[in-house]
Amino acid sequence: MLTIYHCLLFEFKQWYQRRVRGVLRGKVANAMSHAPPPPKPAAEMNIVEITQYNKIPSQISYDRWWLFTWFVMVPVTIATGINAWIVENEHLSHEPPEYIPYDHLTQRSRPYPWKDGKRSLFHHERYNPIPGEGYSWKPLKEDDE
Repeated sequence: MLTIYHCLLFEFKQWYQRRVRGVLRGKVANAMSHAPPPPKPAAEMNIVEITQYNKIPSQISYDRWWLFTWFVMVPVTIATGINAWIVENEHLSHEPPEYIPYDHLTQRSRPYPWKDGKRSLFHHERYNPIPGEGYSWKPLKEDDE
């Protein structure tokens, strides 16, 4: 029974690979093609012929955007996410800068309606200073004895 299962799985895998290759080959060929000239001048064509002719360039455009999405934009999005993760991990590895109480950065016309009124709604203890007080997060000091 195990060998029949493996044979069926292998056949399905081969069929799937042929199917994917065929679809991709068709999409690439279609995306690289140009719309043929109209069979007759637009003034002599009825609405059905015009509609049928206009489907050709739209299919070409669809295939171009489909290929662009999956083979350009998805890898670029993944690469951008990896880059952001690397840069953010490097940024988080060091301590925040020393707090300097600049008045123009901490102007409040009235306190916030939550908690103590000094922390914003998305306040983070380590990265957002409290106006007039500084950072409320203190790093753990390891005793080197």
